[in-house]
Amino acid sequence: MRRVGLGGVLGDLDRALEPCQVPGPAATDGYAWSARDRDDPSWWPQGVAVVGAGEVLLVSWYAKRRGALRTGGSRISVVDTRPPDAPRYRHVLLVAPRRLLGLLTTRAVKVHAGGIAVYGDLLYVADTVSGLRLFRLGDVMRAAPDDGRPASPGRIRSVLPRGPDTRGHDYVLPQFRALRVPLLRARGRVRHSFVSTGMVGGVPSLVVGEYRRKGGSPRLLRYALDPATGLPVVGDQGRMTPLEVHAAQPDRMQGVAADGSTWFVTASAGQRVAGDLYAGSPGAWVRHLRVLPPGPEDLAWSLPGKELWCVTEWPGSRWVLRIATDPWRPDTG
Repeated sequence: MRRVGLGGVLGDLDRALEPCQVPGPAATDGYAWSARDRDDPSWWPQGVAVVGAGEVLLVSWYAKRRGALRTGGSRISVVDTRPPDAPRYRHVLLVAPRRLLGLLTTRAVKVHAGGIAVYGDLLYVADTVSGLRLFRLGDVMRAAPDDGRPASPGRIRSVLPRGPDTRGHDYVLPQFRALRVPLLRARGRVRHSFVSTGMVGGVPSLVVGEYRRKGGSPRLLRYALDPATGLPVVGDQGRMTPLEVHAAQPDRMQGVAADGSTWFVTASAGQRVAGDLYAGSPGAWVRHLRVLPPGPEDLAWSLPGKELWCVTEWPGSRWVLRIATDPWRPDTG
């Protein structure tokens, strides 16, 4: 494999998004995936993040296990929205390095990837039980076809003797680092369901949230990021300590975005029920009932403080949508 970075993928996009109207008063406009991804029961979109000026998106997907078959792992879609009438995208498999019989190869990263965030060149991926996975966008690699033919999503490549396991993807992104919750930390263990980045109190921040059903008392946590490295600020023992912990937040939270003193949260209610948008701050939310399509997931700023991206997950009703935030702020109704 050879390193091509994110630019290598952007120059080789193979699928098209379709501009469309998205249901829900909070949705301003959006896109539908190509037919094979829109209805695919195997891969489910979850997280969204913005690269640079907001014209390139990353969307995370996880593969559901089907019976005794192994899961396909996790992937991101690199989406170029710069041609607004003809945006295109391509899938990149998330992998982790491993040694097998003395050889350095890769394995698929099998996490839910419920939320993602970008700070500089770093991609944060939520790993529900264990913590966070980190990837460097400059590390995207082109996986050479093992038999001279282009890869296809239905093919699974063997690890030996023909090369790394890419699960039918032409591009892979190897893991850079993992941030782990201590194994012995059972009581009060935080579920890393989704994650985002933003400026809060003038501090570059990483916000982590928990998805829990009714009565689960989900939390939101904020950590400081080092602006020089993009990594969380750690203490003397090399551990991340949150600046804030907010308990008893909305049930069924799926995504969060914070800018200054204003936060936004999405919440879902099932396949056939429109989603909610919360605006305000932890402990002082204004709930906008059923203003989002069913199955809203992660949030990411396209214009900090002004406009958000969101994705929805249900087969047949999968959209990438914009949300203009001014109409939903508490001070503007």
